[in-house]
Amino acid sequence: MRDIRVAFFTEAGYSRGMGHLIRSFTISEKFKYLGIKTSFFLDSNVSFDGKFKGITYFDWNKFDLTDDYDIIFIDSYEANIGVYRKIASICKVAVYVDDFRRLDYPEGVILNFAPDSGEIFYKDKEEKHRYLLGLKYLPIRSEFIDAKITKKKQIFIMLGGSDTANLSLDMIDALKNIAIKKLIVSNDLNTVKSLKKHRDVDVLYKPSDVQLIKAMAGSAVAISTASMSAYELAYLKIPTIIVAVAKNQEMGISQFIEHNLASEFVSIEDNVWKSDIKNKIEHILCQNNRYINNAIDGNGTENIAHAILELIK
Repeated sequence: MRDIRVAFFTEAGYSRGMGHLIRSFTISEKFKYLGIKTSFFLDSNVSFDGKFKGITYFDWNKFDLTDDYDIIFIDSYEANIGVYRKIASICKVAVYVDDFRRLDYPEGVILNFAPDSGEIFYKDKEEKHRYLLGLKYLPIRSEFIDAKITKKKQIFIMLGGSDTANLSLDMIDALKNIAIKKLIVSNDLNTVKSLKKHRDVDVLYKPSDVQLIKAMAGSAVAISTASMSAYELAYLKIPTIIVAVAKNQEMGISQFIEHNLASEFVSIEDNVWKSDIKNKIEHILCQNNRYINNAIDGNGTENIAHAILELIK
C-alpha cells in the first residue's frame, strides 16, 4: 500500500468558496494517515497557509499532468470534460467528487455523499462507473470527531468561507432584535469592520479549525448555507437553519430537512426572508433537545479510502 500514489485536484477562492478544498483535503488527510503518498493541487486566486501550506497551485485552463498516480480525485465545478477524460486515461482509479451529476463522467468512481443522491441523480447506473453514495461517505474533518458540545445561548452564522452572496450584514440586521450573542464567520476584512459596529455580534475572522469547531459546538442554534459546514453542524447535532441563496439549491436543501440533518430552511429569494429567519430562530430557541439525525458517524473518509483501495488490490 505504501507504494501507491494518490493525487487530488480541486479549486477554491473568494468567489468559489472553500467547500471543495475542505472536503478534498479531508479525504487526502485520511490517505496520508494510512501511510500513502499524496499530492494536492489547487486552482485558486488565493494563497493558503496553515495546514494547507505545501499544496501545489495550478490552472484548470492549463491543465497538464506529467507525474504518474495510481488514484486521482477531482472535485470541481469548473474543469471541462477533457480534463476528466485525460485523468481517467492515465491512472488506475479516477474518482469524481460530484454534487449534481455535473457531467457525463468517463470511466471511474462517482462519489456523492448527499443523503438521497442515489435516488435523485443516479437512478440509471452505468457499468463504466462505480458509485460511493450517501452519508456513509461524508468526509468530516478529524478535528470535529471529538469536539465537546457545550451549546451556550448564542447563534452561530456561517454563510460560506467567502460569503459569495454578501449576506452577512443583512443577516445581522434580520436578527438585531434577538438579544443574544451572534457569532459570525467572515473572511472579508471590510465586512468584519462593518459587522463589529453591531451590538451582540462577535466576528471570527479567518478562524482556525479549532476556533471554528469551538464556536459551532458552543452554539444553541446555527445558520448556514448548504455547504460542508451544514453537514458538520449536523454531525455536532446543532439545530440549524439552512439558507438557500439560489432557487436551484432547494432540492439539495430539502434532503437536509427530510433526513433531520437541519431544522428549517429559508430562501433569500423570498421577500420576507428576514422576518422568516427571525421567527424560526426564536422558535428553535424556545425548544429543548431538537432532534438531529445521528446518521453521520464520522467514518466517511475511512469508508472512502477502504472502498477506493480495494479497487487497486
